[in-house]
Amino acid sequence: MDMLLILLISLFILTFIGVVVGIILLIVRKERWAGIIVAGLSFGIGFYVLLAGLNLATVSLLQGFNNPFSFYGGSGTDVYTNDYAESYDEDYYNDYTDVDYGEPVVLENDSTITVYKPEVSQKNDGYDIYKVKVKFENTGTDPLPFYSEDVSLYDDAAEDYGQQITEDSFNGDVQPGETKELTLYYEVYNFGPYSIEYDNYSWTE
Repeated sequence: MDMLLILLISLFILTFIGVVVGIILLIVRKERWAGIIVAGLSFGIGFYVLLAGLNLATVSLLQGFNNPFSFYGGSGTDVYTNDYAESYDEDYYNDYTDVDYGEPVVLENDSTITVYKPEVSQKNDGYDIYKVKVKFENTGTDPLPFYSEDVSLYDDAAEDYGQQITEDSFNGDVQPGETKELTLYYEVYNFGPYSIEYDNYSWTE
């Protein structure tokens, strides 16, 4: 398409030059028939070039309307999609701050959470159950919400999350000065290593 457009522009320029030469032959050099022939042929070629250009523009517009995604790189996807996806993945995985198991973390809402290393609670055919001890302290002056289901066990090798199966989960407000100590249970199908995620933190070995 681009090469055809360049060819049409080149022909149009040559046509313009031919018209100028024909006018010079007709008026300046007084060569009537030569001027008429050159100018006439140039006008004729220019007319067909103009028609071809209009036809090309019409076809391009119709293709654009029939396939609106073609304006975004011709393949139906935005040319920025891949860059955005890569950037999103990098930002997502870099959002977590790594801390050691058993290390208390002070959160922005004036609470402190401590997560301990996962331990095997039960072995089964095809899957295991791990338990994780969590301590959540409200060190602020206002009640703070805490949902144990937000504490996730992540299998770093399989790149998948374990399913939380805790029966005595906690979902509610923790009062100022109150501490909640919970044991959470997860069903996993791989051998780890595991990390525990909560808020923007990831507890690892």
